[in-house]
Amino acid sequence: MRNARRIDQLWLFGGLALVIVFVLGGWFMVIKPQHTARDTVNSDIADTEVQLATERKKLAELKADQKKVASYKAALVSAQKALPYGTTTNKIPEFLKQLQTLGATYQVEVSGYGASAPQVSETVPTVTELPMTLNVEGKVENITRFLKHLQTVQPRAVLIENARLATGDAGWDLSLSLTAFITSTETMTVGS
Repeated sequence: MRNARRIDQLWLFGGLALVIVFVLGGWFMVIKPQHTARDTVNSDIADTEVQLATERKKLAELKADQKKVASYKAALVSAQKALPYGTTTNKIPEFLKQLQTLGATYQVEVSGYGASAPQVSETVPTVTELPMTLNVEGKVENITRFLKHLQTVQPRAVLIENARLATGDAGWDLSLSLTAFITSTETMTVGS
C-alpha cells in the first residue's frame, strides 16, 4: 500500500510538474510573444498617430499657404519688376520710359541720361549694378515728389548715390547719380 501511495504521489507530483511545464512553456512560447507583438503594434500605432498629427498640421499649413498663392504671385511680380532679369538691353529703355512718364506726372523734365558699364555686385553675385546719371529739371516741390516716388513707389529698384541741385533756366536742375539693378537669376514669370 505504501508503494501504491508513493506511486500515486509520484503521479500527482509528476502531473503537477507537467502542468507547470505546460503552463510555463505556453507562457514563453505562445502568450509572451503575443504580448510582445501586441506591445509592438501599440507602439507602432502611437508612432503613426503622432506622425499623422504632424502631417495634418503640415497639411493645414499648406492649405493656408495655398490661399495666399495670389498674394505670393503678386509679390513675385513686384520683385521681378524691381529686379528684372538681365538681358542685352538690361531693361534700360523701359526704365527710361518709366522715368519720363513719371517726370510728366510730376511736371519735371527728365533728360541727360548717361550710363556706365554694368558691374557685378560685390555683396550679391547674382545681381548686376547699372550706374546711371540723370538730370531732372523743374520746381523744387515737383522734383521732391518725383524723387520720393522714384525711391518708394516706382517698381524698378534704384539707389540714389549722389544728388546735386543747382538753379537752372526753367527752375532747378537736379543731377542724380543712381544705380539700377538687374539679376542674372531667371525666375518663373507669373504675369504682369
